Formats: sequence, structure tokens, C-alpha cells
Amino acid sequence: MTDTRMADISEHQSTFDARAYIGGGHSCIIIRAHNGYRVDNKWPGRRDYVRQYPFTAVGYYGYMVADRNPQDQAMALLNAVGTLRPNEFLILDHEEGGGNQTPRAEAWFNVVDKAQTFPAMLYAGQYFCRDHLGGWGRWAARPRWLAAYQSSEPRDPHDLWQYSSSARFAGLPGNVDASLFHGTEAQFKAMARRGSRVEPPPSRGADMAVLGGTTAVQNKDGRMEEFTVRGTTVWHRYQTKPNGGWSDWISMGAP
Repeated sequence: MTDTRMADISEHQSTFDARAYIGGGHSCIIIRAHNGYRVDNKWPGRRDYVRQYPFTAVGYYGYMVADRNPQDQAMALLNAVGTLRPNEFLILDHEEGGGNQTPRAEAWFNVVDKAQTFPAMLYAGQYFCRDHLGGWGRWAARPRWLAAYQSSEPRDPHDLWQYSSSARFAGLPGNVDASLFHGTEAQFKAMARRGSRVEPPPSRGADMAVLGGTTAVQNKDGRMEEFTVRGTTVWHRYQTKPNGGWSDWISMGAP
């Protein structure tokens, strides 16, 4: 299986050479946009800079501070990032606060998910999520980015594993956080933008579309899915939730 390795950076990485990073074999990157109180010191220049390069997937995260309203923090991130491009997605970095932090996380997601029409990613430490966010199973409907710096991959359910804070990448000086996704860069983008549990299974609509035109079918969970043929390739898109927005068109290959 192909694995995808990526860095996540903030103002603490004072320089970033995107050309060298991509040249080193990496086209996915995660960037801090907001620290809970203010935009990152490299913002918005870093966002504008990476948009000049052919990244497959770019994540922007907001750090949740414990002493500020979560809805306000969510809006601050949305205002900082602006309109997302098709390869971009948003992340909640939640790693501080005592007691049950689930209501605060839910309040943040309720704002951000509506703005981007697909579920935002959750980042948290292995034990913080267990002790303060109800455990990783609580968040199975959205992409989960687990931080656990250990030699063996955690058994906790997750989609992306941050395994080191001292990795090296071309284009980034010094030690950098590194994460691992089991799949290709395109598969990572698909997971990050749609959530790990929302993609509908292929249905008979693909076969129907081959016979001509665009075909719409309804999946068991109530979401509509459309299929069409362009040239020699079958494409499909689907609703991210019942009566909700639509995913990008995705190639399913030759019929």
C-alpha cells in the first residue's frame, strides 16, 4: 500500500520552500491559520503562497483555546481562510481545557461544517481525546487526526497519524511535525474533504450511466448520487448529507 507523509507547519517554521517540498515527493501540507486569539503570524501570506503551487491537499487549522467562546473561534478561522479551494479543508486542533470538552468541540464544528458543507477534521492527542472528548469512537463521522509520538501506530481509530515532532522535510529547516496517511495523496484529499465515513458505495447507477446520459440514484442513507460518462471514464458525485451540498466530481475509471 502507498503511504502519504506530510508536514504541518505554523509561524514557528519561519521559512517554507514549497517548490523544494513538492520536489521532495510531498504534495499534501497542513498549515496553522489561527491560534485561538489571532491569525498566525505567517498568515495570510502563507496561504497565498501555497496556492501558487500544485498541492494535492492543503489543510488549514484553528487551535482551540480554553478561555474563549468556541463559536467565535470558529468564525475567526472561517474569516481568516476565506473561500476554500477544491483541494482545501479545515481542521479543529483541540488539545486544551479540562472536564468534558465535547460540547465545545461540537459548537465549533456546528459553525465550520455548515460553511464548508463537509465535516471538518478533528486533531487531538491520544489521551486528551480519551479523557476530554469522549474517545475517538465518538467522532467516527468525521476525519480524525491522532497525535501520538510512539514507535508503533496506535490502535485507536484514526485516519491520519501524527507520529513525530522532529521529522525533516525538504523545503523546511529544522525539526517539523510529521503525519502519516495510509493511501495515496489523492485518497488523502478525498478523505479529508468528505470524511472517512460518508462516501457512498458504488451503486448500479454507474452501469446505468454507461448506457447514456446522467443518472441519479438515492442511497440507503437518503443522499442522492449522480453518475455520468465523459469520454471513456465514469464519474460520480454525491450529497455530503441528505438534502445537503454536493461533492466534487470523482473519476471511477473506465466502465
